[in-house]
Amino acid sequence: MEYESGNESQLQYYNAIGSVSPLPNLIKNTVPNYPQFDLGIPDQYRVDVWKQDFAKDVANGTVPQLEFMWISSDHTGGPPNATAMEADNDLALGRFVDIISHSAVWKDSVIFVEEDDAQNGVDHVDGHRNPGYVISPYVNQKVNQDGTGAGVTEESTFYTQVNLTRTIEQILGLQPMNQFDLVASPMRTLFVVCPPPANFLPWIHVPNGVPLTYGVKGYVAPTNISINNPSPVPTLMPVSPAAKALQAAWQKKKAELFVGKYHIPDSEDANIVSHYDWYDATRYSVPFPGEKKVRWPSDFKAKAPARTEADDD
Repeated sequence: MEYESGNESQLQYYNAIGSVSPLPNLIKNTVPNYPQFDLGIPDQYRVDVWKQDFAKDVANGTVPQLEFMWISSDHTGGPPNATAMEADNDLALGRFVDIISHSAVWKDSVIFVEEDDAQNGVDHVDGHRNPGYVISPYVNQKVNQDGTGAGVTEESTFYTQVNLTRTIEQILGLQPMNQFDLVASPMRTLFVVCPPPANFLPWIHVPNGVPLTYGVKGYVAPTNISINNPSPVPTLMPVSPAAKALQAAWQKKKAELFVGKYHIPDSEDANIVSHYDWYDATRYSVPFPGEKKVRWPSDFKAKAPARTEADDD
């Protein structure tokens, strides 16, 4: 885990693992060295691999009308701890948007961001909901009274992943694939009315506030995380003897859960992983939502799912 974000001189480090597909038409339109699901590969590497291919396509005027990118560190379980892997995932998304918005194709672009499933993302309304983002010069954005600035606009219209698919089809002039996207409504409320008062200002990503190697064996914490989060790193570590004992037990459990499974998505019981992620992010001192105490990993007896999700499902 010596990889540094944006350090493209290290791209050869992971080149042995690339994308494959049994479908000839798909693989010939795939960046071959873009990694498959593997929690041992940082998302920054994925951005750097894609960035090289994207720059070539922009220069040649051959940017595809539709691209799919999978950044998977938010599954957690890799060498860094959960907090660092979430930071890796967030930074990768920010860099994708930054790169695209500073390119010649930004004026013709829209970026859709979604999770592969809601899993345990329970919120205050419905546990089936998960976050989605639409990023484009043509989406509704908050603008200051003086006409400057842009920000995030929250959309309360009920949409599903099928609505998102239908929106992409409408933009590209594609026929529906089945009856579900045929009857789904495009996400029209998200976009400005034509002729568009578009905002073509580029986006600049926010640097990570947590070291991406935080939690890796042998990692030495600096005295500061970043200018965006000046809290000293040691404040993120367990402070009481009880919390430190819980951390040691859960780190051992984590190793048991993910050994040999870095490349298999959702290969362990989601409830166990959710508890580990929560405790790891709260210094092993805050009970899981809805519970009254921080629990030991020995409390959890569930086995891994009988069937795991394949990379190309």
